This record gives sequence, C-alpha cells and structure tokens, in this order.
Amino acid sequence: MSDTEQSISRYTTGNLRERLHAALRDSGLEPEVLQPEELGEADHLHTGGRAATAAVAQAAGIGLGTRVLDVGSGIGGPARYFAHLGAVVTGVDVTEEFVVLARELDAACAMAGSITMLVAPGHKTGLPAGSFDAATILHVGMNVADKPAVFAEVHRLLRPGGVFAVYDLMGTNTVGYPMPWADAASASYVETEEGYLDQLRAAGFIITENTDRGAAVLKHMADADAASRRSPSPLAAPILLGADPADRMGNLVAAVKSGALVPRLMVAVRHV
Repeated sequence: MSDTEQSISRYTTGNLRERLHAALRDSGLEPEVLQPEELGEADHLHTGGRAATAAVAQAAGIGLGTRVLDVGSGIGGPARYFAHLGAVVTGVDVTEEFVVLARELDAACAMAGSITMLVAPGHKTGLPAGSFDAATILHVGMNVADKPAVFAEVHRLLRPGGVFAVYDLMGTNTVGYPMPWADAASASYVETEEGYLDQLRAAGFIITENTDRGAAVLKHMADADAASRRSPSPLAAPILLGADPADRMGNLVAAVKSGALVPRLMVAVRHV
C-alpha cells in the first residue's frame, strides 16, 4: 500500500461530516452559517492548534492578497485562517472526504470565493508553475514517504522569492502507537530535522528559520487539557482524530515530552 493509500485509509471514515455537524449543534452552532473561529480547535489537526496556524501564517508573511498553497489541507482550518487574513488560498489533499467537507465549511463561512480546495497529492498538483507567493505544510510530512518530490513540486509552484513554511513533527518513528497520523510505525514517515534541511536545500530552497516549538506545544496541550476539564467542548480537539483520540494524543504528548518528536517550524525561500 502506498503512502497516499495509507493516508486515505487512515483518515476516511464516511461519517466525518455527521460527527462535525453533531459537535457544532451540541455547541449551539448552526453548521450552515458559521464564523471560522467558531470551529475552535476542531479543524486544526496539528500540535499547537490554531495558535500554531497563526505562527505559520506570520512566518510565511501571509496577508492581504498573498497567493497561498496549503499542502495537505485537511478540512481547511489553516486555509480559512489564511483567507481571514486576506489571502487567496488553494488547498490540496488526497482525502476526498476532507476536501468535500472543507468546501462546505468554506461556503458556510462565506469564504468560498477566497479558497479553492482540490483533491490532489502534494507531489503532483497539476497547478501552474510560479503561481503562489507562499506555501505551507502543517503536520503532513509524517504521512509522506517521498518528501523530496513534494518539496520539488512546491519549489516549482512558488514564484522566485516565494516562501515555504514547513511545520512538522521531526525525529524518529520509534515511538508509541497509535499516533494521530498512523496506527503503526509501518504507516509513519517521520523524518529527522537534518533530513528536512537536506531535502529542502536539495529542492533549491534557502533555509531562513528553524524553530523548535516544543515548549509552546506542550503549554498549549496542558492549557487545552485544563480548559477541557473545566468546561468540556466537542470542538476542543481535532474532529479528525476519530474514535480513539485519548490513546493517540497520550502517545503524542509522551513523545514530545521525551524529545523523540519535536514540532519544528522551518521557513524556506525559493531564491531562483
């Protein structure tokens, strides 16, 4: 089974829309008419949640008029955040269930005119060369075996001077499973920090930032856990985690605390 097939199998449930709609209604919200912030942490499937999305946007210089590519866009939380800043966003993801729901949520948030969601792999988008000012990838690399192919495609799609913000968990696959992105090590493609740096440079990028966000992530997790204990909310955790979020998040927290996994934000610039 290819990494793409593994990702589709891991994330496709057939009932994601129903679960999210139920969570929204349990929170007193109408799924057909939403503000992006009302979705809370439910559509940010990466450590650090919405705050990490904001950090990625700042690092990539995303703002009014920025043409942004989001690789592995999920149900569109980061894309909607970028669009809220005034960006024009294209998201690509291999999981059709995600893309269909993302389009629905974009329309509910009155953002369909600013966001295009496509079913496509990150290494072969079919989009025109040089058509983006910035690109992002948030906790997608752990599902991708051939990261050099994705990095080469992003390099092709960025204009000269374009910025690529990579926010992934880096380290080792020798951790406890299941994890949010995989049920077993055989479906996990965690890479070392050095591996990312080498592969980005080989694709033609210059690295301008490499930040360890572990402390911020652990604080966010602790704060989120405390808030959930005080006032439980069905939108307080990513809806994509599925039926066993406690085990997956417990293993993830343990790996970050031990240093086996480090959430890192790298900024790479296409110079030619």
